[in-house]
Amino acid sequence: MIFPTPTLNAYFKRNPFSKGIISVWGDFGVGKTTFALQTLYNTNKKGYKSIYVFTKPTFPYERINRIMQESKEHLDHISFVRLENFDDLHNLVFNLEFLILKNLNTRDNHYKLVVIDSLTDLYRIELNREKKDMNYNLNYRLNQILANLFYLSERYDVDILVINEKVQIRENSQNIEIQSGGKVMEYWVRLDIKIERTKVLKEREIILTNRSNDDHIKFRSNLTENGFQ
Repeated sequence: MIFPTPTLNAYFKRNPFSKGIISVWGDFGVGKTTFALQTLYNTNKKGYKSIYVFTKPTFPYERINRIMQESKEHLDHISFVRLENFDDLHNLVFNLEFLILKNLNTRDNHYKLVVIDSLTDLYRIELNREKKDMNYNLNYRLNQILANLFYLSERYDVDILVINEKVQIRENSQNIEIQSGGKVMEYWVRLDIKIERTKVLKEREIILTNRSNDDHIKFRSNLTENGFQ
């Protein structure tokens, strides 16, 4: 994965991260989709194939055109998928292996990156506090999705980037911020990148947590119309 910011790329050069799931999370509108599309664009420039799965109501055509305007001729390297419900996401993830295997049997460049933006949007829509059995099943299926993504990363050397939302929970009489999906996400995600607003309008604080070596780094990056710098 080649990220939009030099600080992150320098970190991963020093600390290679070859297998597992990376999540980018934060509040609505902080730039998560822009971050994902820039990472997709950087992979596209290297000639690799990628899959971009989008689950939100409005597909980001404008941002795709703006960020990838220099490489439109290579957009056929990217498979864009728009999903409308959690069943579709579950089924897609469990069929990704067939697509990857089919590509491995050709002379084309193999799939290097799978981006899911956002992983838990459709999951949260179906949650219902009054239907505990249904919620249990949703959590089980979310766990299956993450387990399969983790397997694909390890088995086929495919980078997995998931975009996720921030939620607040009450713990020890305090409100704390966590990723949507809670303990399931914590179990499967080895490294997460949180994006936060700062007092400066176009500035973002980026917080990286690497659970494999207990690293924590913070830095700031400017978010322009063309993405992070």
